[in-house]
Amino acid sequence: MERILQLRIVDIIPETEETFSFVLEEMDGNEIHYKAGQFLTLIFTINNREVRRSYSISSTPGVNEKLQISVKRVHNGEISRHLIDHYTIGDIVEALAPSGMFVLNAGSYKDKDVLLLAAGSGITPIISLIKELLYKRNANAVVLMYQNRSNHSTIFRKEIQKIADDFSTKFSWLDFRSSDQGNIFYKRLNNEKLALLIPRYVKHDPAKASFFICGPESFMRMCQYTITLMGFNSGQIKKEHFVIDKPPAPPLIVNPQPAKVSILQQHITFETMYPKTILQSALDQHIALPYSCKGGRCSTCAAKCVSGEVIMSMNDVLTEKDIEAGLILTCVGYAVTDIMLEYNTDAAGKVN
Repeated sequence: MERILQLRIVDIIPETEETFSFVLEEMDGNEIHYKAGQFLTLIFTINNREVRRSYSISSTPGVNEKLQISVKRVHNGEISRHLIDHYTIGDIVEALAPSGMFVLNAGSYKDKDVLLLAAGSGITPIISLIKELLYKRNANAVVLMYQNRSNHSTIFRKEIQKIADDFSTKFSWLDFRSSDQGNIFYKRLNNEKLALLIPRYVKHDPAKASFFICGPESFMRMCQYTITLMGFNSGQIKKEHFVIDKPPAPPLIVNPQPAKVSILQQHITFETMYPKTILQSALDQHIALPYSCKGGRCSTCAAKCVSGEVIMSMNDVLTEKDIEAGLILTCVGYAVTDIMLEYNTDAAGKVN
């Protein structure tokens, strides 16, 4: 079921002292298809155990020649340190096909306000979206509010500055740096400042404005709370989570019964039963369904429920429209009845 890519590292670019971008290409020479804002799930075997970590893609298809992920060294972070310290140009990494729903909607963004709110390494998927908006989508009202500690810790500072110079009438960059000297207003973004800035930069129909948020959980909660309080609806806000909590506890299901899960494209059928999730039941039976976080926050495991009933213990990534379309997360999904699932496929018919 899973599509595993073999990717060669063709370049490693230092962005800051702690952040490095890895430029990747598929070993068989095929193009890696992805959307701006998506992520790549790398698969490692460490001490005879499989470990998966997702890293946002900082390149943009049609703008950058090759796919690029950016990795910040995390204190006591097992995989970020392993990747930065031990992998070099020419090495091979395994990965799932790019996935994620932190992406732009179809259609034009001309005369629509897009506000992108990032803190620290949360800029990684955001800069991919910015390049898509300005270089490919003809957007003319793009605003980046970016929080960092200092000038030197600002990831992609030179690239963002070049974008600001190239699109001076279409792109605004609000550079918040908490530890630098300067205008105190731009030291740290908080709900009061955000509430003052949004009306200043939303120049078109507020109902058509879009907000993209990525950073630490406290930063994203602050942004979402402020934006919602100002009257914008949840459908206008997208978030991308970097920190994945432990899998949530299963929901209460009265009188649970064994259920049959059928995967339409693969003609695979297996049994699941509460309190195991659909994904865990598959993995226990050596059926390789796609997944990454197991926490209901990344959407790698998303599938369409064609028939039957599924209850999710958590959902922090699917929108109301996604759920109305039948999408579920198998990592936090429990089959109440027999179900039939369908996965998206790429142009070659491979399951994503």
